[in-house]
Amino acid sequence: MQNKSRWCLFFGGLIAFVGSVELWHRYSRDGDLVYQFRIPIDEDFSIEEAASNDETKSERISLYTRTQYGVLPRKQSDPAKIFNAYSANVECKGGFVRVAILVMDATEEKVQSIIAQFPKTKVSFVIPHYVNNLNRIAEIIISSGHEFFIQLPTQPSIPVDKKNRVSPFLANAPAEEVKEKLSYLISSVKYAIGVANTSKSLVTKSKKDMEIISQELSQRGMAFLNIKDDSGIEEEISDRIKLLSLRAKVFEKSEVLNDKDSVIVTSDKLDDLKKNLPRNLAVVPISFGIRDASV
Repeated sequence: MQNKSRWCLFFGGLIAFVGSVELWHRYSRDGDLVYQFRIPIDEDFSIEEAASNDETKSERISLYTRTQYGVLPRKQSDPAKIFNAYSANVECKGGFVRVAILVMDATEEKVQSIIAQFPKTKVSFVIPHYVNNLNRIAEIIISSGHEFFIQLPTQPSIPVDKKNRVSPFLANAPAEEVKEKLSYLISSVKYAIGVANTSKSLVTKSKKDMEIISQELSQRGMAFLNIKDDSGIEEEISDRIKLLSLRAKVFEKSEVLNDKDSVIVTSDKLDDLKKNLPRNLAVVPISFGIRDASV
């Protein structure tokens, strides 16, 4: 009987040991993926909702809800709440070029330096979710009156030195994987008005993937900024489900800019953009004018 108890204790301990090793392995593996790192947020941001005819006063409604992934924009039937809350508000009476600046190696100092280059106007920022101090960077951008998107991490858009710790969106992955990665992505920080695709990717050419991504962003009142391509998939889906969809071309060094162009420019090409910008054209955020569009 005593031997039997010893054997039971032995096998029980062995099972517990194997289980703990497996859990440690999963934790270590997932810990290397940036999606698993959450930024703690103590307070939910809320806005004053306008009172309806049968109400006597406005009510503060939170735009966010806590989930297993972190703090996510709340799903809602009323579209574009997040977008309207955080997009830059500017006036422009003449010609303009819409500009989004991709800052791959963003730091607080670098973002503040770029903001200082635009003292009389506002722009959009596209920031990768894996940068350090993302929450503080977002606060700097928003408090300065600018706006920002989270970069969609696709295989072509991830720098070589980050590939071992960033989990990219893969084309035609299982639906649950796409949903989970998107949830982790948009819960990495508040104040983003949407997600931006900054390079050619098979994900945005996959109707299955774009259905999932577009539906989730639409329900959460966020926009999708996509580089211009000829697939037409994202355009067809966004029209059908009323997704706030923005399109831009990648700025090239020798490109001549024209009125109403929308461009994504890397931060190292800002001087080239300014040189190629005609004096009669103002710089505005990538979202400029979209509030007046039919969405």
